[in-house]
Amino acid sequence: MNIYRFIQSKSVREHLKKINYTFSSLETAYIIWQCPDATLIERLDAWQEIIDTMPDYPLPDSMKQNGIESVHEFLRQYMNLQQELLDEFNKKEDGVYFYKFTIVTGLRTGLFDDRAALPGCYQTGENFDNAFSSLSECKKEIQEDIYWADRVGNKVTTEIIVRRQTLTSHSRVKVSMNERLEILAFVPDFTKNSWEHLESLEFRRSQIMSSFERIHFNIPVPFETGDIVYAELSYPDLISRKKHQLVVVDSILEDKKTKERKCFIYAVDDNSPTGNFSHDEIKNYIELEYYRGRLLGLERFLKAVSSFMKGKLDLEKLIQTWIIISFDHKTEKESKAPVKNRVEIEYRSEDDTAGLTGLKR
Repeated sequence: MNIYRFIQSKSVREHLKKINYTFSSLETAYIIWQCPDATLIERLDAWQEIIDTMPDYPLPDSMKQNGIESVHEFLRQYMNLQQELLDEFNKKEDGVYFYKFTIVTGLRTGLFDDRAALPGCYQTGENFDNAFSSLSECKKEIQEDIYWADRVGNKVTTEIIVRRQTLTSHSRVKVSMNERLEILAFVPDFTKNSWEHLESLEFRRSQIMSSFERIHFNIPVPFETGDIVYAELSYPDLISRKKHQLVVVDSILEDKKTKERKCFIYAVDDNSPTGNFSHDEIKNYIELEYYRGRLLGLERFLKAVSSFMKGKLDLEKLIQTWIIISFDHKTEKESKAPVKNRVEIEYRSEDDTAGLTGLKR
Protein backbone atom coordinates (compact mmCIF):
# COMPACT_ATOMS: atom_id res chain seq x y z
CA MET A 1 0.00 0.00 0.00
CA ASN A 2 1.19 3.50 -0.81
CA ILE A 3 0.21 5.16 2.48
CA TYR A 4 1.66 8.48 1.31
CA ARG A 5 -1.16 8.74 -1.21
CA PHE A 6 -3.46 9.43 1.77
CA ILE A 7 -1.28 12.25 3.20
CA GLN A 8 -2.02 15.48 1.37
CA SER A 9 0.68 17.61 2.99
CA LYS A 10 3.78 17.61 0.78
CA SER A 11 5.92 18.73 3.74
CA VAL A 12 4.76 15.87 5.96
CA ARG A 13 5.06 13.28 3.19
CA GLU A 14 8.65 14.25 2.42
CA HIS A 15 9.60 14.34 6.11
CA LEU A 16 8.19 10.88 6.84
CA LYS A 17 9.89 9.44 3.76
CA LYS A 18 13.19 11.05 4.75
CA ILE A 19 13.19 9.56 8.27
CA ASN A 20 11.81 6.25 6.94
CA TYR A 21 8.99 6.29 9.49
CA THR A 22 7.20 2.99 10.14
CA PHE A 23 3.45 3.37 10.59
CA SER A 24 1.52 1.19 13.02
CA SER A 25 -1.66 -0.55 11.87
CA LEU A 26 -3.84 1.97 13.71
CA GLU A 27 -1.91 4.98 12.40
CA THR A 28 -2.30 3.64 8.88
CA ALA A 29 -6.05 3.17 9.39
CA TYR A 30 -6.40 6.72 10.70
CA ILE A 31 -4.43 8.26 7.82
CA ILE A 32 -6.71 6.48 5.36
CA TRP A 33 -9.81 7.73 7.21
CA GLN A 34 -8.79 11.39 7.38
CA CYS A 35 -7.82 11.79 3.71
CA PRO A 36 -10.42 14.20 2.27
CA ASP A 37 -10.30 13.07 -1.35
CA ALA A 38 -10.15 9.27 -0.95
CA THR A 39 -13.33 7.55 -2.10
CA LEU A 40 -15.24 5.21 0.19
CA ILE A 41 -14.36 2.23 -2.00
CA GLU A 42 -10.69 3.21 -1.88
CA ARG A 43 -10.83 3.41 1.93
CA LEU A 44 -12.54 0.03 2.27
CA ASP A 45 -9.93 -1.62 0.03
CA ALA A 46 -7.07 -0.02 1.97
CA TRP A 47 -8.48 -1.04 5.37
CA GLN A 48 -8.89 -4.59 4.10
CA GLU A 49 -5.24 -4.54 3.06
CA ILE A 50 -4.30 -3.59 6.63
CA ILE A 51 -6.15 -6.67 7.90
CA ASP A 52 -4.53 -8.89 5.28
CA THR A 53 -0.94 -7.66 5.49
CA MET A 54 -0.25 -5.75 8.72
CA PRO A 55 0.09 -7.10 12.29
CA ASP A 56 -2.81 -6.88 14.73
CA TYR A 57 -2.48 -4.95 18.00
CA PRO A 58 -4.73 -4.15 20.98
CA LEU A 59 -6.77 -0.97 20.66
CA PRO A 60 -5.96 1.96 22.97
CA ASP A 61 -8.30 2.29 25.94
CA SER A 62 -10.03 5.32 24.40
CA MET A 63 -11.30 3.14 21.52
CA LYS A 64 -12.07 -0.17 23.23
CA GLN A 65 -15.67 -1.38 23.23
CA ASN A 66 -17.41 -4.60 24.21
CA GLY A 67 -16.13 -7.33 21.93
CA ILE A 68 -13.77 -5.00 20.07
CA GLU A 69 -10.29 -5.24 21.53
CA SER A 70 -7.95 -5.22 18.51
CA VAL A 71 -7.26 -3.07 15.46
CA HIS A 72 -8.29 -5.78 12.99
CA GLU A 73 -11.60 -6.48 14.74
CA PHE A 74 -12.36 -2.77 14.93
CA LEU A 75 -11.71 -2.37 11.19
CA ARG A 76 -13.96 -5.36 10.40
CA GLN A 77 -16.80 -3.91 12.47
CA TYR A 78 -16.28 -0.42 11.02
CA MET A 79 -16.20 -1.70 7.44
CA ASN A 80 -19.32 -3.83 7.99
CA LEU A 81 -21.22 -0.79 9.20
CA GLN A 82 -19.99 1.28 6.25
CA GLN A 83 -21.23 -1.44 3.90
CA GLU A 84 -24.65 -1.52 5.62
CA LEU A 85 -25.02 2.22 5.15
CA LEU A 86 -23.86 1.96 1.54
CA ASP A 87 -26.44 -0.76 0.83
CA GLU A 88 -29.18 1.38 2.37
CA PHE A 89 -28.10 4.42 0.36
CA ASN A 90 -28.15 2.46 -2.91
CA LYS A 91 -31.48 0.71 -2.20
CA LYS A 92 -33.79 1.24 -5.17
CA GLU A 93 -37.12 1.02 -3.36
CA ASP A 94 -38.78 2.92 -0.50
CA GLY A 95 -36.67 6.05 -0.75
CA VAL A 96 -36.12 9.46 -2.35
CA TYR A 97 -32.97 11.55 -2.83
CA PHE A 98 -32.08 15.19 -2.19
CA TYR A 99 -28.85 17.08 -2.77
CA LYS A 100 -26.86 20.20 -1.89
CA PHE A 101 -23.65 21.53 -3.40
CA THR A 102 -21.39 24.42 -2.43
CA ILE A 103 -19.24 26.44 -4.82
CA VAL A 104 -16.45 28.88 -4.06
CA THR A 105 -15.65 32.06 -5.99
CA GLY A 106 -12.84 34.58 -5.85
CA LEU A 107 -10.04 32.11 -5.18
CA ARG A 108 -6.77 33.54 -3.87
CA THR A 109 -4.00 31.49 -5.44
CA GLY A 110 -0.26 31.31 -4.94
CA LEU A 111 -0.08 28.98 -1.97
CA PHE A 112 2.66 26.54 -1.07
CA ASP A 113 2.76 24.48 -4.26
CA ASP A 114 0.04 26.08 -6.41
CA ARG A 115 -2.25 23.11 -5.91
CA ALA A 116 -4.64 24.81 -3.49
CA ALA A 117 -6.13 28.18 -2.77
CA LEU A 118 -7.58 30.07 0.14
CA PRO A 119 -11.34 30.30 -0.35
CA GLY A 120 -13.10 33.53 -1.12
CA CYS A 121 -16.89 33.72 -1.28
CA TYR A 122 -18.99 30.60 -0.68
CA GLN A 123 -22.33 30.09 -2.35
CA THR A 124 -24.64 27.14 -1.76
CA GLY A 125 -27.00 25.59 -4.26
CA GLU A 126 -29.63 23.41 -2.59
CA ASN A 127 -32.23 20.99 -3.80
CA PHE A 128 -33.17 19.56 -0.41
CA ASP A 129 -36.73 20.74 -1.16
CA ASN A 130 -36.97 18.72 -4.38
CA ALA A 131 -37.17 14.94 -4.10
CA PHE A 132 -35.80 12.64 -6.79
CA SER A 133 -37.21 9.14 -7.16
CA SER A 134 -33.85 7.57 -7.99
CA LEU A 135 -30.17 8.17 -7.35
CA SER A 136 -29.48 8.35 -11.08
CA GLU A 137 -32.03 11.17 -11.52
CA CYS A 138 -30.52 13.03 -8.57
CA LYS A 139 -27.00 12.71 -10.00
CA LYS A 140 -28.19 13.93 -13.39
CA GLU A 141 -29.60 17.09 -11.81
CA ILE A 142 -26.38 17.67 -9.84
CA GLN A 143 -24.29 17.40 -13.01
CA GLU A 144 -26.49 19.96 -14.77
CA ASP A 145 -26.32 22.43 -11.89
CA ILE A 146 -22.54 22.13 -11.60
CA TYR A 147 -22.19 22.57 -15.36
CA TRP A 148 -24.15 25.83 -15.34
CA ALA A 149 -22.38 27.08 -12.22
CA ASP A 150 -19.01 26.56 -13.89
CA ARG A 151 -20.15 28.45 -17.00
CA VAL A 152 -21.01 31.55 -14.96
CA GLY A 153 -17.40 32.26 -14.05
CA ASN A 154 -14.37 31.12 -12.10
CA LYS A 155 -16.17 28.80 -9.71
CA VAL A 156 -15.08 25.53 -8.17
CA THR A 157 -17.43 23.01 -6.58
CA THR A 158 -16.13 22.22 -3.11
CA GLU A 159 -18.86 20.15 -1.53
CA ILE A 160 -21.60 17.83 -2.76
CA ILE A 161 -23.99 16.28 -0.24
CA VAL A 162 -26.65 13.72 -1.22
CA ARG A 163 -29.30 12.54 1.23
CA ARG A 164 -31.51 9.46 0.93
CA GLN A 165 -34.75 9.61 2.90
CA THR A 166 -36.71 6.41 3.55
CA LEU A 167 -40.41 6.86 2.77
CA THR A 168 -41.81 4.51 5.42
CA SER A 169 -39.64 5.67 8.33
CA HIS A 170 -37.53 8.58 9.57
CA SER A 171 -34.31 6.83 8.57
CA ARG A 172 -31.96 8.74 6.28
CA VAL A 173 -28.40 8.42 5.03
CA LYS A 174 -26.23 11.34 3.88
CA VAL A 175 -23.01 11.09 1.88
CA SER A 176 -20.42 13.49 0.51
CA MET A 177 -19.35 13.05 -3.10
CA ASN A 178 -16.60 14.31 -5.37
CA GLU A 179 -17.27 15.97 -8.74
CA ARG A 180 -17.20 12.54 -10.39
CA LEU A 181 -20.13 11.77 -8.06
CA GLU A 182 -18.21 9.03 -6.27
CA ILE A 183 -19.01 8.59 -2.57
CA LEU A 184 -16.28 9.93 -0.29
CA ALA A 185 -17.78 9.37 3.16
CA PHE A 186 -20.96 9.25 5.21
CA VAL A 187 -21.87 12.64 6.63
CA PRO A 188 -22.83 13.34 10.25
CA ASP A 189 -25.79 15.66 10.68
CA PHE A 190 -25.35 17.95 13.68
CA THR A 191 -28.76 19.61 13.48
CA LYS A 192 -30.28 17.21 16.01
CA ASN A 193 -28.11 14.27 16.95
CA SER A 194 -24.40 13.99 16.17
CA TRP A 195 -25.16 11.04 13.85
CA GLU A 196 -28.81 11.52 12.92
CA HIS A 197 -28.73 8.97 10.14
CA LEU A 198 -27.65 6.37 12.73
CA GLU A 199 -30.37 7.12 15.26
CA SER A 200 -32.21 3.92 14.33
CA LEU A 201 -29.08 1.89 15.09
CA GLU A 202 -28.08 0.86 18.56
CA PHE A 203 -25.70 3.05 20.54
CA ARG A 204 -22.83 0.56 20.23
CA ARG A 205 -22.71 0.86 16.44
CA SER A 206 -22.94 4.64 16.54
CA GLN A 207 -19.91 4.55 18.83
CA ILE A 208 -18.01 2.58 16.20
CA MET A 209 -18.72 5.28 13.62
CA SER A 210 -17.08 7.95 15.79
CA SER A 211 -14.09 5.83 16.89
CA PHE A 212 -11.53 7.47 14.62
CA GLU A 213 -12.13 10.79 16.38
CA ARG A 214 -10.87 9.22 19.62
CA ILE A 215 -7.52 8.07 18.25
CA HIS A 216 -4.39 9.46 19.90
CA PHE A 217 -1.39 9.29 17.60
CA ASN A 218 2.23 10.39 17.67
CA ILE A 219 3.31 10.81 14.06
CA PRO A 220 6.40 13.04 13.66
CA VAL A 221 6.20 16.17 11.50
CA PRO A 222 8.91 18.66 10.42
CA PHE A 223 7.31 21.81 11.83
CA GLU A 224 8.88 23.87 14.61
CA THR A 225 7.78 26.68 16.90
CA GLY A 226 7.23 29.87 14.91
CA ASP A 227 6.70 28.24 11.52
CA ILE A 228 3.88 29.74 9.45
CA VAL A 229 1.71 26.94 8.11
CA TYR A 230 -1.57 26.35 6.32
CA ALA A 231 -4.06 24.45 8.47
CA GLU A 232 -7.59 23.29 9.11
CA LEU A 233 -8.72 24.30 12.59
CA SER A 234 -11.75 22.04 12.80
CA TYR A 235 -11.52 18.27 13.20
CA PRO A 236 -11.46 16.55 9.79
CA ASP A 237 -15.03 15.92 8.65
CA LEU A 238 -14.11 14.55 5.20
CA ILE A 239 -16.47 17.02 3.58
CA SER A 240 -14.97 20.44 2.98
CA ARG A 241 -11.60 22.19 3.00
CA LYS A 242 -13.07 25.66 3.44
CA LYS A 243 -11.94 26.11 7.05
CA HIS A 244 -8.26 26.08 6.15
CA GLN A 245 -6.33 29.16 7.18
CA LEU A 246 -2.85 30.43 7.93
CA VAL A 247 -1.52 29.94 11.48
CA VAL A 248 1.74 30.03 13.43
CA VAL A 249 2.93 26.90 15.21
CA ASP A 250 3.20 27.36 18.98
CA SER A 251 4.30 23.86 19.94
CA ILE A 252 4.07 20.23 18.86
CA LEU A 253 4.77 18.21 21.98
CA GLU A 254 4.32 14.65 23.14
CA ASP A 255 2.08 14.11 26.16
CA LYS A 256 4.20 12.09 28.59
CA LYS A 257 1.15 10.32 30.02
CA THR A 258 -0.80 9.41 26.87
CA LYS A 259 2.14 9.49 24.41
CA GLU A 260 -0.12 11.58 22.19
CA ARG A 261 1.49 14.35 20.14
CA LYS A 262 -0.43 17.62 20.49
CA CYS A 263 -0.18 20.65 18.24
CA PHE A 264 -1.05 24.18 19.39
CA ILE A 265 -1.20 27.21 17.10
CA TYR A 266 -1.87 30.94 16.99
CA ALA A 267 -4.35 32.31 14.46
CA VAL A 268 -6.04 35.55 13.43
CA ASP A 269 -9.65 36.08 12.38
CA ASP A 270 -10.13 38.43 9.43
CA ASN A 271 -13.91 38.33 9.90
CA SER A 272 -13.71 40.14 13.23
CA PRO A 273 -14.42 43.93 12.88
CA THR A 274 -11.27 44.92 14.79
CA GLY A 275 -9.34 41.69 14.47
CA ASN A 276 -9.10 38.70 16.75
CA PHE A 277 -5.98 36.78 17.80
CA SER A 278 -6.47 33.29 19.25
CA HIS A 279 -4.68 30.20 20.55
CA ASP A 280 -6.04 26.79 19.61
CA GLU A 281 -5.24 23.09 19.23
CA ILE A 282 -5.14 21.32 15.88
CA LYS A 283 -6.14 17.66 15.98
CA ASN A 284 -5.16 16.61 12.48
CA TYR A 285 -1.70 18.14 12.45
CA ILE A 286 -0.40 15.78 9.75
CA GLU A 287 -2.22 17.97 7.21
CA LEU A 288 -0.20 21.10 8.05
CA GLU A 289 1.76 22.58 5.16
CA TYR A 290 4.49 25.22 5.07
CA TYR A 291 3.30 28.57 3.73
CA ARG A 292 5.76 30.70 1.73
CA GLY A 293 3.38 33.15 0.09
CA ARG A 294 2.38 36.73 0.72
CA LEU A 295 0.51 37.67 3.91
CA LEU A 296 -2.56 39.89 3.59
CA GLY A 297 -4.85 41.67 6.05
CA LEU A 298 -4.55 40.50 9.64
CA GLU A 299 -2.41 37.60 8.43
CA ARG A 300 0.48 40.08 8.29
CA PHE A 301 0.60 39.84 12.09
CA LEU A 302 1.58 36.18 11.78
CA LYS A 303 5.01 37.31 10.53
CA ALA A 304 5.57 39.21 13.79
CA VAL A 305 4.27 36.28 15.86
CA SER A 306 6.63 33.95 14.00
CA SER A 307 9.59 36.23 14.69
CA PHE A 308 8.60 36.54 18.38
CA MET A 309 8.20 32.76 18.79
CA LYS A 310 11.64 32.22 17.24
CA GLY A 311 13.19 34.73 19.68
CA LYS A 312 13.96 37.35 17.03
CA LEU A 313 11.47 40.03 18.13
CA ASP A 314 10.77 41.43 21.59
CA LEU A 315 7.33 41.67 23.24
CA GLU A 316 7.10 45.46 22.92
CA LYS A 317 7.53 45.36 19.15
CA LEU A 318 5.04 42.48 18.93
CA ILE A 319 2.37 44.49 20.76
CA GLN A 320 3.09 47.59 18.66
CA THR A 321 2.73 45.54 15.51
CA TRP A 322 -0.66 44.17 16.61
CA ILE A 323 -1.95 47.67 17.40
CA ILE A 324 -0.85 48.94 14.00
CA ILE A 325 -2.18 46.02 11.96
CA SER A 326 -5.50 45.73 13.83
CA PHE A 327 -6.06 49.48 13.41
CA ASP A 328 -5.20 49.17 9.74
CA HIS A 329 -7.62 46.25 9.45
CA LYS A 330 -10.43 48.21 11.13
CA THR A 331 -9.79 51.24 8.91
CA GLU A 332 -9.84 49.13 5.79
CA LYS A 333 -13.20 47.61 6.71
CA GLU A 334 -14.82 50.94 7.60
CA SER A 335 -13.41 53.17 4.88
CA LYS A 336 -14.95 53.55 1.44
CA ALA A 337 -11.46 54.33 0.14
CA PRO A 338 -9.32 52.04 2.30
CA VAL A 339 -6.10 52.50 0.37
CA LYS A 340 -6.03 56.26 1.11
CA ASN A 341 -6.87 55.94 4.79
CA ARG A 342 -4.82 52.91 5.81
CA VAL A 343 -1.85 53.46 8.04
CA GLU A 344 1.62 53.63 6.49
CA ILE A 345 4.48 52.57 8.74
CA GLU A 346 8.01 51.34 8.60
CA TYR A 347 10.26 50.82 11.58
CA ARG A 348 13.37 52.97 11.18
CA SER A 349 16.18 51.19 12.95
CA GLU A 350 19.49 49.57 12.25
CA ASP A 351 18.16 46.09 12.98
CA ASP A 352 15.78 44.09 10.80
CA THR A 353 12.65 44.92 12.81
CA ALA A 354 10.72 45.92 9.72
CA GLY A 355 11.39 42.60 8.08
CA LEU A 356 10.63 40.66 11.26
CA THR A 357 7.24 42.31 11.72
CA GLY A 358 6.23 42.27 8.08
CA LEU A 359 5.38 45.99 8.18
CA LYS A 360 8.07 47.14 5.77
CA ARG A 361 6.53 48.53 2.61
